[in-house]
Amino acid sequence: MIVARAKLNLFLELLARRPDGYHEIDSVFAEIDLHDTLTIEPSSALSVEVEGLPAPGGRENLAWRAAEALSARVRIRLAKRIPIGGGFGGGSSDAAAVLKALGGGLPAEKLRTIARSLGSDVPFFLAGGTARCRGVGDLVEPLPGPKGRRFLLLVPELHMATASVYAAAGPLLTGPRQDATVFFRRYLGKEKAPYFNRLQGAAEGLEPRLRAVRERGERMFQRDFTMTGSGSAYFAPLEEGVEARAAAFEAGGVRVEAFEVATV
Repeated sequence: MIVARAKLNLFLELLARRPDGYHEIDSVFAEIDLHDTLTIEPSSALSVEVEGLPAPGGRENLAWRAAEALSARVRIRLAKRIPIGGGFGGGSSDAAAVLKALGGGLPAEKLRTIARSLGSDVPFFLAGGTARCRGVGDLVEPLPGPKGRRFLLLVPELHMATASVYAAAGPLLTGPRQDATVFFRRYLGKEKAPYFNRLQGAAEGLEPRLRAVRERGERMFQRDFTMTGSGSAYFAPLEEGVEARAAAFEAGGVRVEAFEVATV
């Protein structure tokens, strides 16, 4: 059984838009203990079976495409626990798990090239842990992130389309840039870390129910929440000694699950 972990974007700034339409980013990714599990067995033909939370099958599934890129004939059973469309990178993590499981004989740079071809988050999950990710997310610089840093998640039953959120973020790029170095120095130290996501305003503008989710969560739990990725989930740090119990509530007509995770 192979574990494929989710991530949080603890910090996400958008930089220039490239000629190919993608945005350069400067982000700090951290793996958390929310995870999918995969079982991979030899087979006469490639297949992916999904159980648990809904996820695409066939070539739409990144685990399939990762195995296909390696010309592997395997049966993949995927137990899906990471919600899709939440900003957790679950599909990319599944793909990286397949690459690591089946591509061990390939040179590291070849594996990274395949990872980039599958999606901008996949190279991060090849390394895992905590990292500063630049370019379109594919330039990964490992960082000494602490394990066991606890966060409270808000996970609404809303799926955000990444491309639409990035497209809506254009007008937000005129303000002063936030600095990932400043963020990470505070994250490692005792100062309050300035968790930040430039896409949050764009996502909440596209989907007003997201703002309702965040504001309800902030009232309920008396803390500030920051979006991860392009949404729809939010996170807030939990101080040492503070207990958080899993809960469910409704905001803006949307069901929301709240539960604790930790960095790994």
